[in-house]
Amino acid sequence: MELRQAFENKYPKYAGRIERLYREANDCELTFANITKPKLSRFASFLVDRLSRSSSRTYCAMFKAVLNLYNEEVDLPSGYASILSLKNDVSENAFLNDSEIQKLIKFEPSTRNERLVRNQFVLGCLTGARHSDYINFTHGNIQDERIVYVSQKTHIRAEIPLSPVVERLLKENEEYFMIDKEVSSPTFNATIRSICKQVGINERIKLYQAGEYVEGERWEFVSSHTARRSFATNLYLRGADLYLISKLMGHSSVNQTEGYICCGVRDIPDAIMKYFGSFK
Repeated sequence: MELRQAFENKYPKYAGRIERLYREANDCELTFANITKPKLSRFASFLVDRLSRSSSRTYCAMFKAVLNLYNEEVDLPSGYASILSLKNDVSENAFLNDSEIQKLIKFEPSTRNERLVRNQFVLGCLTGARHSDYINFTHGNIQDERIVYVSQKTHIRAEIPLSPVVERLLKENEEYFMIDKEVSSPTFNATIRSICKQVGINERIKLYQAGEYVEGERWEFVSSHTARRSFATNLYLRGADLYLISKLMGHSSVNQTEGYICCGVRDIPDAIMKYFGSFK
């Protein structure tokens, strides 16, 4: 029995939605052959990014229940149950640093999709906007040397200082993509991962996701949402306070912003380091 059929037998009302979410998260069909630890982790992280915590837990619990029914008949990765058991602990996510974003800017696309996705992703990295917002940016969003927009999701206004690269990419998008400026989520994520791999964003990293450590090359953990995380994290590492980052990202509270910081404590000032060194 294929996995889709197994879901339809146990959860007929939810099988189609879970299949679509898994396909969007991993750019592959929902089959037993496509169940791996990195893909399950990506699926769980994808849910947390887009759904409420309770909905994410529900879908993961359904997924785990179906796999449990067939774990003696099908070769499943060890630890799958732990990955799908969403806890209250915070998952780690990947971000791209300045030099990695610069590699994307310098990348020469070979296809229309590569150019569109690269341009839109970089816009997200340099504005902190959500994917649903940055794919719709035009020159009309430029006001007084700032990018100004109202988020489709939260209806909150945000203003971000205008980068020369952002202005250039907006002009390029209007020249190249007069009509269709959107690709499906699976295509977008698969394309930006491919680009990141091509430009050498391949450092091996270890992240704590969905209750378990997962290892892989950095490009494997990149998605459309990585752009927004990169924006927040890079500003934080430069010393920006959370209140400023929150305002630039259009958040209603600093608590929301904290979840987008994908690094540990930034460099500690010398005065504080001297304090720790004073006890002998």
